[in-house]
Amino acid sequence: LAILTFAGRDATEEFNMIHPPDVIGKYAPDAVIGMIGGGGGAAAGGAAEVVLPPGMSAYTLADVAKHTTKSDCWVVVSGQVLD
Repeated sequence: LAILTFAGRDATEEFNMIHPPDVIGKYAPDAVIGMIGGGGGAAAGGAAEVVLPPGMSAYTLADVAKHTTKSDCWVVVSGQVLD
């Protein structure tokens, strides 16, 4: 599977080169499990708080990097965490 090449990483640039902008929402909306980011403001190095829709979670790239197998593959596309 080609997606495993990007398991645990941000695949935005490569994904957007070959897919239209609406492809995730149109064909795989259930794959979106959260967003990159989190609250914390200045205590978290000044990062802005991310407001998430109900049922979504905030993840870090370090969280995503733990999911790199065929049975547990997470990638980031345009700030969205996909499983």
